[in-house]
Amino acid sequence: MPVQQIHMNNLSVSMDIASVDRLLQLGSGDAALLYLYLLRVNGEYDPAAAGRQLRRSRGQLDTAMAQLQEVGLTSGALLPVTDPPAPSPEQAPEYTSQDILSELKDTSSTFAALLHEVETVLGRKLTTSNTAALLELYDHVGLPSEVVLTLVNWLNEKNQKKYGTGKRLSMTLVKRVGYQWKEHGYDTLEAADEYIKSCDLRETQVGAVLAACGIHGRAALATEGKYIGAWLDWQFPPETVAIAYDITMTNLGRMDWRYCNAILRKWHEKNLHTPEEVAQERKPAQGRQIQRPATPASADSRENQAEMRRLLQRLNDN
Repeated sequence: MPVQQIHMNNLSVSMDIASVDRLLQLGSGDAALLYLYLLRVNGEYDPAAAGRQLRRSRGQLDTAMAQLQEVGLTSGALLPVTDPPAPSPEQAPEYTSQDILSELKDTSSTFAALLHEVETVLGRKLTTSNTAALLELYDHVGLPSEVVLTLVNWLNEKNQKKYGTGKRLSMTLVKRVGYQWKEHGYDTLEAADEYIKSCDLRETQVGAVLAACGIHGRAALATEGKYIGAWLDWQFPPETVAIAYDITMTNLGRMDWRYCNAILRKWHEKNLHTPEEVAQERKPAQGRQIQRPATPASADSRENQAEMRRLLQRLNDN
């Protein structure tokens, strides 16, 4: 393929040959992108702003910055970065129709594509207020488009599973959970996926424990969920919970969550968690002699014994 001469517009950003060579030797696209960004902003590095601009996670930026420092393309120690407090709804601006329109027209923004995808998932056009809520998550909260879309998909699936397809997902709920995700650090696609997997696993475990307690076809009530959550945190499998449930039903004739919890708490304190460990604890001590009450002699037996005594007496007399 013949070499082509590409005309580059010079916008006062320049690099010396030595710097170019060191950057090329790194072989890191993230480092090259970050270095160009630093030139563009005159070295004023804001990781959050850089992450949004470059669409890179904090971890990717930290690795790229370390690579740049290693080859001397950036100098001086980085000041320790403290994570700013999570954005709050009280600090959010009042997004107007003009704000929404401006964001939709911004060619560098992914909000227009996000809005289209969200409306496709929900099967309806969003109202102005709902679009403003979506923009709040994107702009004020700072969640990337792919994270917001993941959030909407997940909540919509849970909503349909619980209420059926006719129940619309509330954007108020989406916004509230979006703030929670940001606060807990689920603000990258990787972190969001891991969180959803953990929630799905927990839901499966709760269902299994409910079934062990004889409850089928419904979700756990608030009080039930509190106890079940503790039992799962104590690492009890459903099979062990079923044993505690059986003891509860045998002793009380009904399910009593506090009573069942007391049984499991006692086992947990003794570090008994599997059915085998519990069974071993409940087994009678080995070698213990079981005293059986004497069986009363029957009338026939008493008569036979009397006849035997009479016979012995006659033998003696002779």
